[in-house]
Amino acid sequence: MGERLQQQQSGRSMVLAALAGVALAAPLLVVMGFSFLATLTLLFISLPLLILFSPLLLFVGLVLMVVLAGFAIAATMGFAGVSTLAWMYREIRGNSGFGSGGSELVPVKYLQQNPKEISTI
Repeated sequence: MGERLQQQQSGRSMVLAALAGVALAAPLLVVMGFSFLATLTLLFISLPLLILFSPLLLFVGLVLMVVLAGFAIAATMGFAGVSTLAWMYREIRGNSGFGSGGSELVPVKYLQQNPKEISTI
């Protein structure tokens, strides 16, 4: 008897879960269908304009790609410059790094002077 009651409750909970799923999914499906129909309508309305202006849009897209490539190259060069400055600072200070450890790469006269004297050289 307890097993039959448990099966009945599980069947009942399954029906309630299915009804809750339909209640939640139906509005989402309606909104999805509306969105799809609105997108298709706008596409069919704007298709003649897209065809008419496609040569212009192609060149605008190419210019945009060239500009983005220029920004990428500039960012790469900036990163390389900052990396080089950091490497030079580590080499001058003698921290262990990529090179042989440094101060022998810099003339002794520059290491013994203060920064104001170096800027006048």
